[in-house]
Amino acid sequence: MTPKMISILISIIAGISLVLMIASIPFRTKKALNNAGKMLLPLQNTVPIKMIGLLILSAAIIAVIPIRNFAVHLQVIFAVVALFAANMAVQEAAGSGHAGIYENTIIYSTYVIPFDDIMSLPTLAYENDKDTVNVDRTSIEIMQKSKAATVTILFSTKEERENAMNIILKTHPNLKV
Repeated sequence: MTPKMISILISIIAGISLVLMIASIPFRTKKALNNAGKMLLPLQNTVPIKMIGLLILSAAIIAVIPIRNFAVHLQVIFAVVALFAANMAVQEAAGSGHAGIYENTIIYSTYVIPFDDIMSLPTLAYENDKDTVNVDRTSIEIMQKSKAATVTILFSTKEERENAMNIILKTHPNLKV
């Protein structure tokens, strides 16, 4: 196989992967909403231009691979990076327009967090402590059980965050500190 054919093959495989990712958006959305329940509080959605721009940039990177004379390992790296970026955009697109606090799930940006997967809300443990300073009252930290990761949800105002906390703690009192 010639280097040019390898470049074209890498681009074709990456391009097909990109198309399949984009085609998976409705299925990812359906999966996220499947067990979410009724929306209790809508949250601010992300800007679709960012997602579209990321997908266009990913496609452009993949399209450039066979045109430029990069080493094969660099071609693979460019394709993988483009697909990672596209995956982030697709994850965000799946939740776009559906961001909110539901009966069983929180959907925010690229995150779909079932309440069953929430270990704790660390923000609650220190925000009212008199020794704690500089507490961001426009965010909520969520520790997940399955990923051992902390997700931070940002709100535009303190009131919106307080409303969200009230709904979360009302529907899931086991998350109170």
